[in-house]
Amino acid sequence: MNQLSVDLYQSATNPDKFLAIPAGVDPGELTGPMVFDKDYAEIIRYQEAFQFDPSESYEGVNAAKIAADILTLKWAMYRRTAPRKPSKG
Repeated sequence: MNQLSVDLYQSATNPDKFLAIPAGVDPGELTGPMVFDKDYAEIIRYQEAFQFDPSESYEGVNAAKIAADILTLKWAMYRRTAPRKPSKG
C-alpha cells in the first residue's frame, strides 16, 4: 500500500486520543468522530501532511487499521497505547 498524506489532530480533552484524516480535509466537516466519542468534539492540529506508511510500525498504534479506516470512512480515531515513561521525581 502506498503512503497516505494525512493531517493528525489531538483531542483537547484527552491527549492520548488522535484523529487522522486525509490532508487538506476540514475536520469541522466531519461529524462521525464526534458522534462516536465526545473527546473529538474539540481537537487541535498535531501534525500537518504527515506521510503515513501503513506498512511501517508506529509505536502503540495499529497502522493497518488506521489506513483502512481512512480509506473507507475518510477518518480514523486512534489512541496512543504505548506506555509512557515514568517521570523522575
